[in-house]
Amino acid sequence: MSETSPLIDARHISKTFGAVRALSDVSITLAPGEVHSVIGENGAGKSTLMGILCGRLRPTQGTLLVDGTEVHFHSPQDAQAHGIAIAPQEINLVPHLTVAENILLGAHRGRAAHIDWKATVAEATRHLHEVDDSVDPLARVSQLSRAQQQLVQIARAAATRARVIIFDEPTATLTYRETDKLIAYIRRMTAEGRSAFYISHRLDEVRELSHRITALRDGALVGCIGPEEATRERMVTMMAGRPARAHVAATRDLTASPAILQVQGLTRAHEFEDVSFTLRKGEILGISGLIGSGRTELAKCIFGVTRAQSGTVHLDGKQVHFRSPLDAIGAGLVYLPEERKAEGIFPLLSIAENTALPSLDRFSGLLRMRNREMLDEVGKLARQLKAKFSSLSDPISSLSGGNQQKFIIARWLLREARVLVMDEPTRGIDVNAKQEIQAVLRRLTEERGLSVVLISSEMEELLDVADRILVMHEGRVKGVKDRSEATQEGLLELAMS
Repeated sequence: MSETSPLIDARHISKTFGAVRALSDVSITLAPGEVHSVIGENGAGKSTLMGILCGRLRPTQGTLLVDGTEVHFHSPQDAQAHGIAIAPQEINLVPHLTVAENILLGAHRGRAAHIDWKATVAEATRHLHEVDDSVDPLARVSQLSRAQQQLVQIARAAATRARVIIFDEPTATLTYRETDKLIAYIRRMTAEGRSAFYISHRLDEVRELSHRITALRDGALVGCIGPEEATRERMVTMMAGRPARAHVAATRDLTASPAILQVQGLTRAHEFEDVSFTLRKGEILGISGLIGSGRTELAKCIFGVTRAQSGTVHLDGKQVHFRSPLDAIGAGLVYLPEERKAEGIFPLLSIAENTALPSLDRFSGLLRMRNREMLDEVGKLARQLKAKFSSLSDPISSLSGGNQQKFIIARWLLREARVLVMDEPTRGIDVNAKQEIQAVLRRLTEERGLSVVLISSEMEELLDVADRILVMHEGRVKGVKDRSEATQEGLLELAMS
């Protein structure tokens, strides 16, 4: 890498949205063959900065140079013309097209009037396999999991052969095997002299991959360090302005607690087979597994989204047959989906409306809603969950991801749910917000007797907060470990066996 001739040189970048200052006087460079990571809490300005570098946003102030020449990007196409591409955090694919069509969208092989589909699929497959070889290039994107779609999106950025690829939370939905493949790809890419900006909340991953690490806080640059200086404690302190809190929960013995959810021999063809487990009152049961292990499919089946071919589900000792999610909610079992923004919130509604929506019958009067009572109840839960907000009348989209998740949990506490099935509840949430969510879950299990099934791709998270961890592989349960005897290496071995 050449420190004297940066490939990208962003100088004194500021960005305002109305009265809100998202970036303030931020300068950052990227050298050829370098991975430069940008870390920070939610709302620190990371995605805004990357949006400016990829042409999606224009700076309010500051100068951007590429190869030493000042540039003014008016669109992502301008940035691509200078060799800069982005694999964004939010999925931006065409769902009814195939994987191969999405990867080479607008760059099909052959003439416009006669596309060479064989050559197009072959070229797309080559780029896809550089990133991951487990996704079918002929599958429609709508049939893929969120994690598989993320891999396709990364492959699409790779297919541009850009000199600079911006990776925005690329591994948020990936498990360790897929993450290792992506890291190997990025290392091959930089060995060729290409470069990457890398955004991730997974700090161990950042330290392993980066040549330099820059921290942002409240839209301002805090500092830049090398990987040899980047202890977890140092990075968290730079991001948050305070040291990381200890967050490993105490081990609990819940063997005497009554079983609240019992799943026996549950099978759904091509998704999962003969799954059995017991969830006790006040317990957090973690579910781990690689992409394609059937974790989400199992959760949706228990919640009544799909039907099992065989097996039974008992709630409080009584066999249940949920014909729809409405039946499950009525029985006190709720599923919180992985796609928080797409499936978990109503972005145009207020915080209070989002929280109280399933419980509006509690606040309906003879002629009008009892809004004051509703606001009081939501506010009480918000304080219990230590959620940060300005006004309950603000749109929920104005909150950080961690605080959105707290109000989604509050929604079902208001509905008096007894079992929460949570799918990747801390995906895309910074380290301190993640610890707050984990603390909330432990407190609710201890004080309210709430029971939680926690699906997570991060084994470290499960080891921190779960009482027991169930591991799945290709739709089958490979083992259940008490947290006291579980290790990351042992869980990964089960997940790959």
